[in-house]
Amino acid sequence: MNTFRSPVTRAAACFGDGTAFIDHITGQTTTFNELADHIDRIGGLLDFLGVGAGERVAVLAEGSSRYAELYLAIPAAGRVIVPLNTRYQRSELEAACHDCSPRVLFTDRNDDSAHGLAEVVLPLDGQFDKLVASSNRAHPGPIDEDAIAAIFYTGGTTDRAKGVCLSHRNKLADAETLIIELELSQADRWLVMSPMFHAAGSFNVIPCVWQGAVQVFLPRFDAATVLKVIEEHRITITFGVPTMLTALAEAQKIVAADVSSMRLIGHGGAPVTRTTLGETVATFPNTEICVQYGATEMAPLATVGRHQEKLVGSPAVRAAGRSAVGVEVTIRDEDGVELPRGVTGEIVVTGPNIMLGYWQKPAATEAVLSGDSYRSGDLGYMDEEGRVYVVDRRKDMIITGGENVYSVEVEDILALHPAIIEAAVIGEPHELWGEIVVAIVVCRDDISPEELDAHCRSQLASYKVPRRYILRSEPLPRTPAGKLLKRELRQADGHVGPV
Repeated sequence: MNTFRSPVTRAAACFGDGTAFIDHITGQTTTFNELADHIDRIGGLLDFLGVGAGERVAVLAEGSSRYAELYLAIPAAGRVIVPLNTRYQRSELEAACHDCSPRVLFTDRNDDSAHGLAEVVLPLDGQFDKLVASSNRAHPGPIDEDAIAAIFYTGGTTDRAKGVCLSHRNKLADAETLIIELELSQADRWLVMSPMFHAAGSFNVIPCVWQGAVQVFLPRFDAATVLKVIEEHRITITFGVPTMLTALAEAQKIVAADVSSMRLIGHGGAPVTRTTLGETVATFPNTEICVQYGATEMAPLATVGRHQEKLVGSPAVRAAGRSAVGVEVTIRDEDGVELPRGVTGEIVVTGPNIMLGYWQKPAATEAVLSGDSYRSGDLGYMDEEGRVYVVDRRKDMIITGGENVYSVEVEDILALHPAIIEAAVIGEPHELWGEIVVAIVVCRDDISPEELDAHCRSQLASYKVPRRYILRSEPLPRTPAGKLLKRELRQADGHVGPV
């Protein structure tokens, strides 16, 4: 039975004084032996704070070795980690914390933005290090591999927030998949440049520790800094969204870095354009490009496509890869019947990586889960060679720069403005961001796009704020049953306000 403690135990036994973590900004390094000691002492700190088994512990912080230690230690001690999106506004943070009621919150923020979100709020600074060093080592009893290890929030404010419950079994299965698919080994040096509050921003932590690979942490993405880190630390592998790849290509043109150590760049979270792929191949000429598809509910891997750089110019370059090792991907119709190759239907994913469900939302869970199978809501097809092509999303979800935006959440915020009668939010294809958020609004009074933008920015994370506003006077198109016809809105013309 594997739990979050299992990789740490193996790493300490096999790699001992080898380097596990490097913080690029501070220069701090952590060995595998030190990591194992810190994991046990963080468990002791949670004991001292009175956090019971199965209770939630939130983290609101940028990526760092401290974050990675908490990511491992909290579940290893039988508690549940809740990574919070650092881009959330206060109302969004309150919604998530109200939903899961964390006993303790660790944060690197030095203002009052995290005040009151949990019973106890502790800073992730030198004080944290002293608390850990002075804590007793915890020795928790057996932990059920099907117990909740983490809750990742995928939605937004009020009742729209959904906490994805991932078990030890889910995350360890995903880690094994990543090790096999990417051939991860002790020789690798993984640069963590994606936000760690995302499942895809922290999915490297367990497999790298398990295999004795070094992990280098950046608090946030900056293309020029990433290239310097690749050169300085001889990075071999990293993962990002397509917008990051574009930024890296542009930065390399300005000041070229030595990126010859790179063996693989993984990407996902949004469709990649042929232009971006071509620029990435040119920037990293001897590096494998690997596409990955999945979702938080899949912990997060479902498909992997190796050597995408060899498919440039082929129709197969649009594929999201084949089903990952240990995961079954099928295409099914609305009745759950598997469809023939080449026929579009819903992408259904089955395996030990599939979430337990949504936190305290049984109806939402039942709508997407059937045993170990998850109905993704994404539409796609599979070719004769088993490659999966994602062609559309059944759910009205927009992926912009690798971030998920639920249209109904933005619509709810727009509806709060007194000048708006009704609103619809759609995604529009964009060369850089994959998609951008577009709001189509019917107004009762004169209002400028700038006013709407200010209204949204006051209540939404920046990536959820519409990039374009289309103002119209006629009602939005609907079916006889009253359902919004968004397919017609995607063809609509109107006054487009600059933002």
